[in-house]
Amino acid sequence: MSERTEELRAFYGEHRIADQLRFYSSRRTLFDRATGQVMALAAVILGSATAAGALGGTDVGPTWLWPVLATVLPAAAAAVTAYSTLYAFEQQSKIYADAIRAVRAAARPDPATSAAARSAEKDAAEWVQRSEAVFRQEQAQWGQLTSQIRFPEDNGR
Repeated sequence: MSERTEELRAFYGEHRIADQLRFYSSRRTLFDRATGQVMALAAVILGSATAAGALGGTDVGPTWLWPVLATVLPAAAAAVTAYSTLYAFEQQSKIYADAIRAVRAAARPDPATSAAARSAEKDAAEWVQRSEAVFRQEQAQWGQLTSQIRFPEDNGR
């Protein structure tokens, strides 16, 4: 392998591939954490609603408050869940996880062509092409995600 090809592989590997993998990993972690936080918050709110419903049949504390909380808290849990759905935390995490797997797979040589049949330059060029194809595909996923968003009907306005 020529020195120039080796420099290209090292530069591209560090400044394009590794940098992109770090970005994908940090975003995936962020969205995984957001998903977990939303689920935990909804569980706490629903648990509180259950407790308020149970306390509604007792004479503990302000008796007027328990039925109000038993009614309002499930709506708050639904709002938190709707917020999570609106921002598609779980879907975004999956898109980043898929991109990480695809970039790592693109780094492996194509088994269809033998190592002896290709030059180091051609191998490097194929690696760059496979990697860039993954990046284009990842960008296309965002278009699919946004196309799933439903807007309310205009009703003649």
